This record gives sequence, C-alpha cells and structure tokens, in this order.
Amino acid sequence: MNNFAVVTIFLLVLAAGAGVFFYMNYYQPLVDEAEKIKTKIDDLERQKAQLANIEEEMAQLKAQISKLTEQKNKLQMESNQLNTVVPKLLDSTETIANKFKVKFQDIRISPLVRAEDWSELPVEMTILGTFKDIGSFLTIMEKRKIINLAAGSMNVSVSAEVDRDSKSPLLSVTLSAKVYIMGGGY
Repeated sequence: MNNFAVVTIFLLVLAAGAGVFFYMNYYQPLVDEAEKIKTKIDDLERQKAQLANIEEEMAQLKAQISKLTEQKNKLQMESNQLNTVVPKLLDSTETIANKFKVKFQDIRISPLVRAEDWSELPVEMTILGTFKDIGSFLTIMEKRKIINLAAGSMNVSVSAEVDRDSKSPLLSVTLSAKVYIMGGGY
C-alpha cells in the first residue's frame, strides 16, 4: 500500500471520527435543545390560548356582575320605595279617615306588581261610615292621589250599625284600588 492510500484512509477515518464527534457533541445537543424549545413554545401557545379563554370568561363574568348589580340596585331602590310608600299610605289614609270619622274594618296590601317604569301596589280596604263621610273620604283620597280608585272596584253594603250623631245607617264599603310607585320595575 502506498503512503497516499494510508494517508487517505487515515484522513477518512479522522473525518468520520470528527463527524461522529461533531454529531455527538454539537449537532445532537442542538437538535435536542431545539425539541425542548419547540415543546416549550407549544406549551406557551396552549397557555396563551387558555389565557385568551379566561379573558373572555372574565369579560362575560364582568358583564353578568354588572347586570346583576344593576338588578340588585333596582330591587333595593324598589324595596326602599316600598318601605316608604306603605307607611306613608297607611299614615295618610288613617289621617283622612280620622278627619271624616271613617272606621277601618280591614286593610290588605297585596304583593307589588312590577312594570318597566313603575310598579303598582294593589290595596283592598273595608271601611265603615256614613254616606257623606265615606264620600268625602274617597274624594280626598282620589284628589290627593293617594290611591287610584278608577283602577279598582267598590262594593257597598248597609251595616247593622247606626251613626250616633245622625242616627242614619252606616255603610260598609269594600274598596279595591291601586297605589302607583314610579321608578320601580325591572
């Protein structure tokens, strides 16, 4: 064999060894590192998609919270109005009844009926008095807009009792009317 062939084989073995050395020490670690980075990028992309979904869910939850807060505020306002309207209604009704010598036998306040810009409170009362006193009582109640008699009904019957002063029979009037509360509702 000649020196040229030996040198060529030696150079080929040396080149193959250098290639294996380069592959094992430089190329394969770079490929492994690239795979790790690619896996991390995929994980980060998945996390990014999850964060986008979470952001959408948070936006929806904020909208729901806002809507529920608005409903809560309306219900609180309505409750506050109801808590002030009913005592005022009873107080003013009692004052007018005392002024005209009308006696209450019964008063019932039904649950609130809600509408968009207002609510109505059905009221049923049974009162006892003379024709003149009941007529004056109802006239003042309607004029002061305490109750709306046009939106209700009235049942009149003669009572067995007699007025002490005029000796005329007392009337028993069962009245269904409505009280309107502005700003209530949904």
